[in-house]
Amino acid sequence: MTITSKLVESARLRSFGSLFAELVLIVAGILIALAIDGWVSDRQDRQQEAMYLELLLRDIGEQQQEVAAQFAFEKDKVEKAHRAYTLLVGEDPAVHESELGALLTDLSVRRTIHISSATYDQIVSNGELQLIRNHELRDQVVRHFASMARNQSIISKNNQDLVDDIYSPFLVGVGISIKFGAGGTEAPANRGMEILRDVLGQDFSTVANPVLQRSPDAESWDEIRRNVLFRMRIAAVGQALAETLATDTQVMARALQAELEGRARELR
Repeated sequence: MTITSKLVESARLRSFGSLFAELVLIVAGILIALAIDGWVSDRQDRQQEAMYLELLLRDIGEQQQEVAAQFAFEKDKVEKAHRAYTLLVGEDPAVHESELGALLTDLSVRRTIHISSATYDQIVSNGELQLIRNHELRDQVVRHFASMARNQSIISKNNQDLVDDIYSPFLVGVGISIKFGAGGTEAPANRGMEILRDVLGQDFSTVANPVLQRSPDAESWDEIRRNVLFRMRIAAVGQALAETLATDTQVMARALQAELEGRARELR
């Protein structure tokens, strides 16, 4: 007797009820296995979601520190530009030659802001943005980092196009020597000046600025005033953008923290 015929004979001898029961057990076993696998997979997704939310919150914290530093920098430039302009509209600006020279050249320094997020870039590149189940939070995250990138571009472009390409060349063009004091914001620039002093002597930093020694009625003072106001506007815009970024990062941090607290309760 062949194997097939033996199976047919066995099935004929067994009752329909027992066959149905076995089938039910097999199907139930498959469904239970699928349910367990789905539960495990879902729990892993939830744990990965919580991990990404924590990393995003960490990156937002770093953004807040970077934005705070940018705000302080731009505010300092606004204040120094205001001081320089106050001296420039006085009766005899040349009396303040030394202070003006330091202020004008300090205003040529700019700061590069970095507010990107490695975590967000990774989530997007891996196609795992959908792991954030809260669709409103997910949309908020996308809008936040898009806004961050846009404002970073604006600040960087203002610095490059307006400070590097317009204000700084103006100083050089009118004959104002650029100096960096010990209290400057750029350590490499300060170190560079130390090296120059070692090579050229300590008097190198005291090069005269004839343009700042002219009579009060010289037309060159008007040009300097215009450029100081121009630089002040750049810094004011930078300060305003930093204020906006500070608010945005605070709102984003609160939303992520609230979501994390909710996820923690679910995983208990």
